[in-house]
This record gives sequence, structure tokens and C-alpha cells, in this order.
Amino acid sequence: MRVTLVFPGIREYGGFKSLGAHPECVYVNHGLGMISAVLKKAGHRVNLIDLREYEDWTHVRRKIEESNADVYGVTSQTLDYHEAKECARIIKSIGKTSIVGGPHPSICPEEVADDTDFDHIFVGEAEETLPNIIENLSDQDRIVIGEHPDLDDLPFEDRSIWNMDAILRTRHPVFKQPVLTVLGGRGCLFNCSFCKPGEDLIFGPFRTRSVDSLIEEIKELVRKYNYRELIIDDDCFTQNTDYVMEFCDKYEKIKRPFTCQSRADTICRHQDVFKRMKEVGLRMLLIGFESGNQRILNILRKGTKVEQNYRAAEICHGLGIEIWANYMLGIPTETKEEAMDTIKMIRTIKPQWPSPAFFTPIVGTDLYDYCKKNDLIISDDPAVIGTRAPTGPKIKGIDYDWLSRQAFYDNSLKVRSFEIGARVLRLVPYGNEVKWLIRKYLVKS
Repeated sequence: MRVTLVFPGIREYGGFKSLGAHPECVYVNHGLGMISAVLKKAGHRVNLIDLREYEDWTHVRRKIEESNADVYGVTSQTLDYHEAKECARIIKSIGKTSIVGGPHPSICPEEVADDTDFDHIFVGEAEETLPNIIENLSDQDRIVIGEHPDLDDLPFEDRSIWNMDAILRTRHPVFKQPVLTVLGGRGCLFNCSFCKPGEDLIFGPFRTRSVDSLIEEIKELVRKYNYRELIIDDDCFTQNTDYVMEFCDKYEKIKRPFTCQSRADTICRHQDVFKRMKEVGLRMLLIGFESGNQRILNILRKGTKVEQNYRAAEICHGLGIEIWANYMLGIPTETKEEAMDTIKMIRTIKPQWPSPAFFTPIVGTDLYDYCKKNDLIISDDPAVIGTRAPTGPKIKGIDYDWLSRQAFYDNSLKVRSFEIGARVLRLVPYGNEVKWLIRKYLVKS
């Protein structure tokens, strides 16, 4: 069969014609790459429509018509649900069949099923189930539940469907170009209220592929793309420290820098592991500090102590590991004094890359349910609150103007907009990223 996969992520990645230009385009959608790999292995022909490559919706419609696929598979995060719907409308208008999958349909399939533009709604992981049903979709229930695959039984991700030339030339303010991303596992053992149980609905139980499998894929990425830096894109790569130590022993010969995500408590308890990671190429850790106030950390069910946040930063600085600090403001019931605890923490630990976010009530999480119950949700439109970026209100009752002034603690950054050719980009000041953008494009704020 001819299968066309559709990536509608223009809202998050810079809009139409953004591929290769927007910094976030260094990331690829791993789910679509895996779906392509298993479908090709089963003998199907697969191609991709990436909305970031096209000029407008007329251009997208033309590409959908030209692909003339038997089935179209559309992925959807909450943020790009409207774009996914528009793609489905186009597909239906030309008399073709669509399947929508990904995070949003996996978390709220019944709501998505209310939209008649989608023919089938796929819930959860698709690699095991989709190849077995794609030739007889008319015999399937409208909502299809995927089985959890053994990750070691899966082929490597198919990156050939993407415009890799554009992705590899994408400049990012943090990572060395070209940079690539890879996955070692799925899911998370922890129970943060801003993430769970929604993540479990997407991935099921936490599990990893074997270290040998991960290393072999990384070696293939070196051969094919000769990357300069690797991002291990797991939600928390260091959940199993024995796994990480085995990875270090086998990654050592690759001799290329990598970045991954970890937690403050893990860093404090396993300094030897991070010392070893640094020895074999770890350049930077993305750490979810989240808050500098213990009551807020408890509300978030983070499972960490404020003291561990400070100590983890000390350890990283001592080992020469750069810190990408993820933290949130505007959490339900958070006072200004508690928010300032977080700002003071970030000023004290001095991460190389501060990454503030306004708390966002993500559909399918316990904190979303709390916000819904207490009438804090500002809109039922998923696109309104689908991004964590600190660019606008997320819930009621928060002084976002005050938070913005506090969050961007480098007061020299007053940038609100700048021009790139004929395009005017409007920004909330974003720490070092704005400095990089200004340097790159040599424009006046």
C-alpha cells in the first residue's frame, strides 16, 4: 500500500517555510520515523508531508493530492490539533482515508472521535499493531488501541522520510551543527502531576531498548550524517544508572559530545555516574528543577528537595557539565513570594541556559484536572494552552506581566521584536537564545 504520513507541527516549529530556519527544527518526530520504519519493513511504500516545508494550505493540499496515497497517517500533539484537523479535512475532501495518532488522540480519544474529519483514531504505540491492520482498516473499530512493542524487536528509526539536508543545516543557539536526536527508551518512572498520567497513556510502562541496540543506531547516525552533537531525547535518560554506565562504556569510542535529560536527586545520589558520563562526552544536562520552593515541588509531585536542586547545580559546575535549567512559574496556588524563590534559585545556580516556562495545564494530567475542577482553564481550545513557552496566559488568576518581568532576570534584554528580512518575529525575551538570535541576524531590537 501507499502510505503518506503527515507532520502538522507548524505552530510549534515556526510556521510554513520554517524547516531549516527555525532552531527547533533540529528535532524530528520520532514517532513518524518509527511508523515509517515498521511499515516499510512490512512492504508498504511510505512518504512524508512535512507542513514546515510548504508555503501555505494551498501548497499542502496540492502535495496531499499529488501523493495519491491509499491511507494518510496524521500525528497530532495538543498544540497542533487544529492543523491536524485541517489536514484531515483535505484528505477527506479528496475521498481518502485518514488515521490520527500521537499524544493528543492517545490521551483523549473519545473527544477526538467526536470530530468526523478523522476516519480512525489510534491510541498509544502503533509499531506492533498498525502494520497488521492497515490493509483492512474498514474492518476495524474507529478507535484502535495499539499494543506495546518490545523495543529491541523494532527496526531503527527511518530518517529518510525527512528533509535531512534542511534538518542538518539548522542552526541552534545551544547545540553544535549538525545535531541529531535519538531515543533510548519510552516513558518515565516518576509521577509528576504536570505530566502524569497522560504520559503513561501515550507510552505505557517505562522501558528501554538494549544498550547494544542504542549504540548500533548511534553508529549508523555517525556513518550516515556525521553529526557533531547528539541529543538523547528520552524524558529522563538517567532513570536506570546501571544502564547509563553500560552506555558510557560502549559510547566511549564514539568520541562525540552528547546531551540528555536528568533529575536533581539522581545527580546528587550518583555523582560517580555523571563523572563517568562527562568522561565519555556528556556536554550538557537538561534538568527539571521546576521550582525553588518546597511546597510547590510537592504540588508538582516532583519527588525532589530544593536543597537537591542547589546541590545538583554545584555538582554539574564542578564536573564542567553545562546546565539547561527547566523551571516553571505560574503554578496553581503559587504566591509571588514562592515564585521569587524559584527566580532566586536560578540566579544563584547560574545555569548556562535558563529555560523558563509558564505552567501549562496539559490535557490528561492530574494538574489539568485540578485546574478544570477549580475553573482555572482559560480556554478549551487546545492550541491556546498547548505550549509551555512563556508567551501568554495559561490559567486564570496569575499575574503574567509580573512573572515575565521576574523570569527574564537579565534586565538588559528588552527585546520584543526584530526583523529578519521582511519577517518580523515577536518574542518574549528568552535569555541567551535572544542574544544568539540578535548576534546571528545582526538586527536592531
